[in-house]
Amino acid sequence: MKPYCYSRWSLGKSAGFTLVELLVVITITAILLGLLLTGVNAAREASRRAACQNNLRQIGLAINGFEAAHGKYPAGKRWSGPSTDANRFSIAWSVSLLNFVEEGDLYDLINFYVPFTDPQNLPVTGQLIPVYLCPSTSRREEHRGPDERLVNLGPTSGDGLGCIDYLGISGPDKGKKNPVTHMDYGRQRGVLIGTKGFPDSATMIDPPAIRPKHITDGLSKTICVSECTGRGAEIDDQGGVDSLNGAWASGTNVTHIDKGINSSKTPTAWYKERIFSDHVAGANVLVCDAAVIFLSNDTDRDLVLHACSRDGGEPDVDALFSR
Repeated sequence: MKPYCYSRWSLGKSAGFTLVELLVVITITAILLGLLLTGVNAAREASRRAACQNNLRQIGLAINGFEAAHGKYPAGKRWSGPSTDANRFSIAWSVSLLNFVEEGDLYDLINFYVPFTDPQNLPVTGQLIPVYLCPSTSRREEHRGPDERLVNLGPTSGDGLGCIDYLGISGPDKGKKNPVTHMDYGRQRGVLIGTKGFPDSATMIDPPAIRPKHITDGLSKTICVSECTGRGAEIDDQGGVDSLNGAWASGTNVTHIDKGINSSKTPTAWYKERIFSDHVAGANVLVCDAAVIFLSNDTDRDLVLHACSRDGGEPDVDALFSR
């Protein structure tokens, strides 16, 4: 007869984890889950950033397609009439590109004789243009709804207009000095320009034509569009609508640049139309040859400004676009 062998089981001891062991397992599991979620979120943002870059690339191809068709780049802002017309309104470069981003049907439906906020146009200008929206956008100005349309402005003031996350660049800020000439840049030194600052601006409808030959700094070294995500509207001190810069149909979707990448915080970034994005540590910009560059937050502000000039001859921008 074999002797009876006692085991921990026969002595009635539990086979489960001790409290310390359980806490160790929980801690390790939490760490692994945290690492996993961090990796998943990073992968998702990388995918969204790539999608945003593809949007800008498509916009760049559209800008060049417009130039090939019309012999000039689209106006950053054009007017329906001279300044003597009290009812005049402006539209942006992003309207002119509709035929070149596969939205020609929408372009054909716009009545250019009435404002883009008019009830006749809202069924069109309220449409969302997928290529005009950055998938990383998470922070929104209070008058931009989660459906990416303007809200709470009143039916005749822009409610329902479709938004855009990409901003036309009309040049560096007028008061910044060109490092080569040591003179102020002045207005409209970029590619997608408006009429403000020209001697006959009061009677102008379209700004002077900008053609590739005018971009003497090089197509690959001149920024024409940047991100400015989450914009909605700017409200004046009396509570009225001052600007609908977040709407793709609005002529205020173009600006001069005087700040660096993500250096302006919300809401200033929205109201003043600064380069801004919800990507991690930077923002995408488009140059005139349809290439897209991701510029980090620590990119020198002066380099950014110099790259927004079409003909300043600034040698330092070479470092910005070495790729």
